[in-house]
Amino acid sequence: MGERSVYSGAPAPTLVFDAGSSSIRTRLVSADGRIVAGASRPYAYASEPDGGDLALAFDLPGCWAALTDAARETLASGKAPSAIAVTSQRQSLVLLDDSERPLYAGPNTDLRAIFQGAALDIEHGDAIYRTTGHRPAFMMASGKLAWLRDTRPDAYDRVAHVLPLADWIAWRLTGEIACEPSLAAASGLLDIRSRRWASALFAEIGLRCLETPLQDADTPRGSATGADVPALAGLPVTVAGADTQRALIGMGVGADGVGGQAGIVAGWSATVQMTMTHPAMSESMKTWTGLFPASGLSSGLASDLWVMESGAGDMGNAWRWLAET
Repeated sequence: MGERSVYSGAPAPTLVFDAGSSSIRTRLVSADGRIVAGASRPYAYASEPDGGDLALAFDLPGCWAALTDAARETLASGKAPSAIAVTSQRQSLVLLDDSERPLYAGPNTDLRAIFQGAALDIEHGDAIYRTTGHRPAFMMASGKLAWLRDTRPDAYDRVAHVLPLADWIAWRLTGEIACEPSLAAASGLLDIRSRRWASALFAEIGLRCLETPLQDADTPRGSATGADVPALAGLPVTVAGADTQRALIGMGVGADGVGGQAGIVAGWSATVQMTMTHPAMSESMKTWTGLFPASGLSSGLASDLWVMESGAGDMGNAWRWLAET
């Protein structure tokens, strides 16, 4: 149990940073799963002329300002959190150099690597899918690294860390760099069977694989510095994992290591995921195979589950259009 709130006598809530596909959100969540307070902000995007018409890039300073502003609004409810948890959209990446300066930052809808990804799929698609459980390559780290290599070779040579978006947020909060496995796997960075970096595959396809330390979900990443939101100083920070997999946990899917359970997460897109006790894949490469978050704490989450995934596409945006119409 966490420290108790001076306002209600209940356990203090957790502050959740949720960088989803449609917006940046912060939520205070009570111990029994209720949302106590929250705020959301739109993403800030940057113009990158050399990215082409298909590029969509994060304005990282703008995104961080939006996120911290949402946190301050949420904290204004008067509820003091006891910890911070971070989750995010999948396939969104931030590449840093060895001085921790950003070289690339893009959401899962950044399509600039479509040509490099197509070339990787033609030449190495089977190996990429059988190793990582994911394709097409243009959505994954392999395609984005290939684009950077071809268009910004000086920046490519300086890449030191490949961070999923939630891990970048955790780094901004704590100064500690690591990758949570379910997020790294969702970006095609891991060997889906060994749950380790797919270094041999990346060497085979002619790309660098940067082996940033892996750290299981819910393992304390560090303490918030409070540099931009002083009220957060000293709070423990964890990365919860991929947003869709965490939604499964909220449904009770995957509890106690049970495979064969399915859940539908209908937000911006609509993913259909089923827990598996082994990494099963589609012969026609039409599904994804990802990782279920392995908890670093004694919370009962299994450490040896995979998820098989299909999807209904851009359902959330279609539903929003219908509602607005």
